Amino acid sequence: MILVRTGPRFLFLRNSDREQLLSLLEKEYSSERKPLDQAIEESGEGDTILFVLEKDEEKEQVNGKTPVLLSDIGSSPLLISIINNQHLQESIEKAELGPGLLVMKAPPPGDKVLEKVRLEYDALSTALQEAIIKGHSSWSVLCFTDRPLSRSLSTSDLLDNTLLIKKSVPELYQELRRQAVKYLTEELEEGEWRELKINIYDSMERYNINYERVTTVIEDLEIGFILGETWSVDHPFVLMSVPVFQVRLFTYMSPKEVKRIMMSLEYDDQGHRVADLDLYFQNKKVEWGGVEKGRKTSRKDIALAYKDKYMPTLTAYARDKLARLDQALRDCEQKENCEEEKR
Repeated sequence: MILVRTGPRFLFLRNSDREQLLSLLEKEYSSERKPLDQAIEESGEGDTILFVLEKDEEKEQVNGKTPVLLSDIGSSPLLISIINNQHLQESIEKAELGPGLLVMKAPPPGDKVLEKVRLEYDALSTALQEAIIKGHSSWSVLCFTDRPLSRSLSTSDLLDNTLLIKKSVPELYQELRRQAVKYLTEELEEGEWRELKINIYDSMERYNINYERVTTVIEDLEIGFILGETWSVDHPFVLMSVPVFQVRLFTYMSPKEVKRIMMSLEYDDQGHRVADLDLYFQNKKVEWGGVEKGRKTSRKDIALAYKDKYMPTLTAYARDKLARLDQALRDCEQKENCEEEKR
């Protein structure tokens, strides 16, 4: 589970003919101009967002629609490359490194996390664009989101307020990595993480495949930390016991939300029931009927509705992996002896 990650750096170049310099940079670095909001969404760790301004243009004129260039070269190597490029040397009148960007996990609404970090670092709370404009090369822009950090984020995925902190990205990143769990805990209503137990039961004993399905989603949605796994026994009825494979999950999410996600995995991509995924919190079973109060419909209908809700939010890699695992379940079902090797 990722709680904090780095983002792009910002580089400002000035020239009396912005259009000419933009065209030269596009040609030299095989890049194409795009709006700032789009560049932020497409950027990754270590990338550089390049602004080209007129000689006397104020930075305050920058907005989400401002055309910029996105490069996968780090800001310092990119600046050195530009300075040493004979085709560009005479076209640049001034160069300035801007701040770096960090993104931190914050469960909704996120206000407590932001305020805690703001106070501890004496940071300026402001809008993202203003932070980019005001930040110096040795400062950091810290954004917050409740979305998984393993994928690209649009500006709409971020909290409205951003923090501008007078610390370099490497220094702040190291500090936040150590303290991220503490900050995240501040936001929780009950002020604590929860240990949940997920019992996987499959009458066809395809435990390895269903375990992979569960852990794929846990990891991709960054639900929490898997603390361990073991074989156990469940008692669905009096005087009846069945073997289950149990996964212990440490999470900041509510048991009801995790139950919704597990219900979505009880059915494959063709709507067939493939497993029972029972969830326990404080040794009490989280019942499916309690996660959607007032909904008069079947368990299958509710589970498939959750599948429609959560599966599109997975990365393409996770969706493809789940599709392969669902097909493996069907292939296994067609064989006479389908028992998976137990762990």
